[in-house]
Amino acid sequence: MSLIRLLDQQHTRLSDLLGLLQQEQECLVQGQVDTEALVGLATRKSEIQQQLAETEARRRQVQCRLGYADDREGARQAAMDAGCIAQWDSTMAMARDVSRANLRCGELLGLRMQHNQQMLDEIHRIANASVYRPDGRTRLQPSRLNVSA
Repeated sequence: MSLIRLLDQQHTRLSDLLGLLQQEQECLVQGQVDTEALVGLATRKSEIQQQLAETEARRRQVQCRLGYADDREGARQAAMDAGCIAQWDSTMAMARDVSRANLRCGELLGLRMQHNQQMLDEIHRIANASVYRPDGRTRLQPSRLNVSA
């Protein structure tokens, strides 16, 4: 397969992945998270990432078979010599966009988890406040001083 076709495939898959990440971000900023949608997005993202890995492996094989170094410089030079440097640059720009979107989703997930943990801690604190102490009183009942001594 030609280098230009492989780069086009990578770009298309990266674009698809970016779309899924944007959908995931929309799900995460909603008040009520649609868990089924997130699971579906995660499944689809995993499939696309696998396809990307396979395409990247084929692209690197072509690059090496053509005698270029198996690194970023070799990839750029191979694209330049094959007349597809615009596709290479566009694919690299798309990969950076995907990386930023993935970081945003990770941060949103982290914030959601932190918020959920804070809510659970508060519920736990309130629930434990009503537990009986050894003297038979709940922690919510104010203690009274015995002034009849």
